[in-house]
Amino acid sequence: MKGKKVFKCLLLVGLIGISLPAFSVEAYVSALYREIDIAFVNRSLKELDSILSNNVRDDNYYLLENYVLKKIRHLIIKEEYEFATQANIIVIDNDIDNIDAIEMYTTIATALKEQEKREQALAAQREAALAKLELEKQRQKIAVEKDFQSIQTSDGNTVYLNEADKKYSATFWNLRFGMANLDLASETQSKYNSVRYGLSGDFTYEYSFDKLTIGGDVGGEAVIVAFANDDKTVLGNVYLAPKIGYTPLSRNLFLRVGFNADLKFETLDEGETPSSLQDNFLTPMIGVSFSKIKLGKLRLDGGIDYYIGHLANKDLNFAMGGVVSLRIPFLDMEKVRLGFNIGVKDTFYVKSSGIENRARLVLAIGAENVAK
Repeated sequence: MKGKKVFKCLLLVGLIGISLPAFSVEAYVSALYREIDIAFVNRSLKELDSILSNNVRDDNYYLLENYVLKKIRHLIIKEEYEFATQANIIVIDNDIDNIDAIEMYTTIATALKEQEKREQALAAQREAALAKLELEKQRQKIAVEKDFQSIQTSDGNTVYLNEADKKYSATFWNLRFGMANLDLASETQSKYNSVRYGLSGDFTYEYSFDKLTIGGDVGGEAVIVAFANDDKTVLGNVYLAPKIGYTPLSRNLFLRVGFNADLKFETLDEGETPSSLQDNFLTPMIGVSFSKIKLGKLRLDGGIDYYIGHLANKDLNFAMGGVVSLRIPFLDMEKVRLGFNIGVKDTFYVKSSGIENRARLVLAIGAENVAK
């Protein structure tokens, strides 16, 4: 009985002796695990390298390597490739024979390249989206600048005050008086050239609906004084042209159809040679006109017309007319704007026996209502 007790005591002492080293190993490895955790939390390569290099000759070093590789795998899953790569290099530096670490380095490098490709693709998409957004912003800015008045503040910012094209009235009218028409009349067959002075006037009216603008242009001129080569004629012109514009297409472009009369009055004495200039020419006309095209503070108006009546005149092969006028404002009142106009008019005939041209430089003053 006594022998059995002694055997049990010896067995217990043996078991305790075997267990103590195991418990001791587990305790110091667990402590190193915690230090590795802290190094990864701090993203400290220096701390990680110190832990591994100080224990590289320890019998349980493989446990530390496995634990570090496990931590690195978690980083790969979270796509934190930069620190994972550096940590993996430390493992290889301390144990060049660690095949798992070498294979993991290849895995990380491949994943990093894929990540870079994805980031480049996303960057390209972002750049394309930003470019598209910037283009849209520029389009919106152009639209806003077209529809709104803008001013520059003292700090350089742009402020849009109110709609620039908002109409206080659907009606627009413009009256011009040409106080000086300087005309050059020429005819190639007779080699005739004459410089003349005249007066003119014209009136424009427009009424705007939602999508249509209707109106008309009417005017006339009288060329009464010849400065050179007086052929005893007085030249004149009268026209009436209703017009229509489609607002969604353009606020400034019109189709017009009307009537034009180029006139010539002769005051010849008996025996004098008749003028070689075209006689009275009354004709329907069709053309296009443009108005209120802004050039900064200036404004451009004009048009070109085809004179259909030449088809019924055996002496005319072709006839047309055109005008361009630049308005320079000089006084804005509450309801009326005054401006100075410089214009060029031209009437062109292709005759069966030559070409005739009546070019006019027009200096005029004008008044229009404040429609916007």
